Amino acid sequence: MNRTKMLVGTVMALFVAASAAQAQWRDILNKVDANRDKLKKTAKVATAMTHEFSEKEETDIGRIVAARILATYPLSSNEKLQKYATLVGNTVAVYSPRPSLDWHFSVLDSEVVNAFSTPGGYIFVTTGALTQMHSEAELAAVLGHEIAHTTQKHILNEIKRNNVIAAGVDLAQSKASSGSWLNDDIARKIGQTAYEKLFTTGLSRQDELEADRLGLGFATDAGYRASAVVGFLESLGKLGKEGNGTVKQFTATHPTADDRIAALRPAVSRAEQGQLLAERWDEWTK
Repeated sequence: MNRTKMLVGTVMALFVAASAAQAQWRDILNKVDANRDKLKKTAKVATAMTHEFSEKEETDIGRIVAARILATYPLSSNEKLQKYATLVGNTVAVYSPRPSLDWHFSVLDSEVVNAFSTPGGYIFVTTGALTQMHSEAELAAVLGHEIAHTTQKHILNEIKRNNVIAAGVDLAQSKASSGSWLNDDIARKIGQTAYEKLFTTGLSRQDELEADRLGLGFATDAGYRASAVVGFLESLGKLGKEGNGTVKQFTATHPTADDRIAALRPAVSRAEQGQLLAERWDEWTK
């Protein structure tokens, strides 16, 4: 009897041990599966972060962001002003690292003082910003700043950094199946990310100062006295200190005017050469 009890006890102990081992094994397998899913997700994020967009993909993204901007501010109906911005913008863009990009320059009808750029070369400046300028050289430097945002892919990098694409699509799989990863959901997320950067949080201080420096160089190389942009920044700084609401958005999304002017000082001496073209500015804008 004792022997039988011992056998039963041994069998039960083995059963319990086997059950525990199975449970432990299931836990291990679950962890392996979880880690596998985590690795897949990490790999997808890494793929999106390092993905080099083709020019067509960049332009497609740019159209999405441009549409979001135009949903906020309408285009100016002043065709002469639109043509002028295009002429000056294309002149400056020739001296950027991407002269062959299909650039588009437009004036927005808004008293808000601001300018915007998108991936793919869609550049906007508001009529409110134009009222604070006094020469073509100032316009050239401001458009140069926005051109630099595009050439340096600042917005595009933010879209990558925020995992907008990785969060909703497997790039390799979607390209293999349909040849494109840009679906409606991704388009919406891209538009929202860009909107927040352009209208709310702004790009990094480093990106803005880099765009200032490069834009000044593009305009100078195009033959403008790009140092005139300092006067434009001083006007914005004055409006900001007065509490003028037209620059509220601009000051919220950019470094202070004083900081930008100080950062530009080393490059201003060369930029003091060139032409202001104030008279031509008056002819086209007034």
